[in-house]
Amino acid sequence: MTDQHETILGPPGTGKTQTNSNKIRGCIERGIAPDRIACVSFTRKAAKESRERVCGDWGVDERDMPYFQTLHSMAFKAGGYKSDDVIGPKDMREIGDAVGMSFDNKGKADFESDFDTLGAGKGDFYMSQYHLSRSKGQSLEETHRQLSDYNVDWSELKRLVSAYKDYKIARHKIDFTDMIENFIKSDQGPDVDALFVDEAQDLSTLQWSMVDVLRKKPRIQVFTGDDDQAIMGFQGADVNAFLNATKKKTVLKKSYRLPRLAWEEAQKIVCRIEGRAPKSWSPKDKEGEVYFHQNVLDVPLHEGKWCLMARTNRIASQYAKILREDGWVYSRNGHPSIPIKTYEALHDWEEWCKGEPLTPTKMRNVYTFMNVGEGYVRGFGPRSKGMMGVDPGELIFMADATEKFGLLIDNTVRWHRALGKIDMETRNYVLNALSRKDNVKNPRIKVSTIHSMKGGEEDNILVVPDLSFAAHREYLTNPATEHRAYYVAVTRTKDSLHIMLPQTSRSYPI
Repeated sequence: MTDQHETILGPPGTGKTQTNSNKIRGCIERGIAPDRIACVSFTRKAAKESRERVCGDWGVDERDMPYFQTLHSMAFKAGGYKSDDVIGPKDMREIGDAVGMSFDNKGKADFESDFDTLGAGKGDFYMSQYHLSRSKGQSLEETHRQLSDYNVDWSELKRLVSAYKDYKIARHKIDFTDMIENFIKSDQGPDVDALFVDEAQDLSTLQWSMVDVLRKKPRIQVFTGDDDQAIMGFQGADVNAFLNATKKKTVLKKSYRLPRLAWEEAQKIVCRIEGRAPKSWSPKDKEGEVYFHQNVLDVPLHEGKWCLMARTNRIASQYAKILREDGWVYSRNGHPSIPIKTYEALHDWEEWCKGEPLTPTKMRNVYTFMNVGEGYVRGFGPRSKGMMGVDPGELIFMADATEKFGLLIDNTVRWHRALGKIDMETRNYVLNALSRKDNVKNPRIKVSTIHSMKGGEEDNILVVPDLSFAAHREYLTNPATEHRAYYVAVTRTKDSLHIMLPQTSRSYPI
């Protein structure tokens, strides 16, 4: 078998994953067993998609594909680690207490590229910089110098890192970066004939060192990605390593997602990126639509599926608040804006009032949102002995609850009065949202950051060009970062692209 090394450049929607799957099938048809093929990726989502695609398309049993996983999973298994070996939230809290820093984000380094720390403590931000220095293979001092605009105290950073290292040694703990480093030191990759690396443009310098270990044995090596979508630089991604992985480069020529008008907008952005690999590709055979809006409430959100994308969590939250105030139901990070338990309680109460029985589980959830002494008698709460002892298969009518389970109110009371623990703001929001008759459990509208939406798609996309102070500073000094981010944003649409006009003086010029 001759060596076959190839880099596949896949513009948005051109079928990178399917191309990978087809090439893996080719390996299997040539007699290479699935357990002699490694397919690794940057994210669990990409690894799962590759695994499912091969199983579904070619009938391969998942158990026969031990090396279809993320790099971190491979390093974890290779090192023989257990879950208890890995430093976790409890450990980070102990470290935080010792040094006087908060770790609201559990010490994870998963912020947006402008270090948007919404919901994160000071310790989270400082730890992210330590992990970044390791990912990029540079000293902590150099990383700190690059953060001159972020008011990072050098003595505090050193103190935290020192305490973190000492804690790991004392408790015999490792972190995910340690796993990668130890794998590299072992210099032992799996004995495979073919290596596929998906979303390779997102790998950090350290992860590329791990890939170098994996590359020593396989004759077939395929690297798939798109340098124009390399937006993970804040985590140390090394796009040049991806572009230099092989001499042979193949460009996927046809997008099956992007309509022509959105494709034209994308071309205006991507041509601004210096040093990119040239690509000639075409949109799908559909015109599509592009609109510009002054106000988000002017966007036709009343039908179809939507994703509103902003550059940072803070900006996304501002738009989510506007949608909420106008009664739109949406999801963020996979969670509906109306909590499922809240919606189920009000729905089940209304059904109860109509004469339908409830299961004990549903009844307990309804009681959870009632006030003691107003909705039910003290001693009959959702976690009371009497409630917990009910047969799970029993069906309970409202009259039964009045007689046996302390229910104080009857079917003349509507949910917004019966469920007294739901605060007034939430009640008003839910009433407004329900009047739109949208699906509460599975909202049509998503609110997301650009980075969270990477790899995704939706029928209708609304892009917010406004930047935070930090992202705007980054844009002025390193514009390629924002070019790539907004290229990703406008290429998520399958039908219509909607662009907000800037609301501040800091914005990306779409």
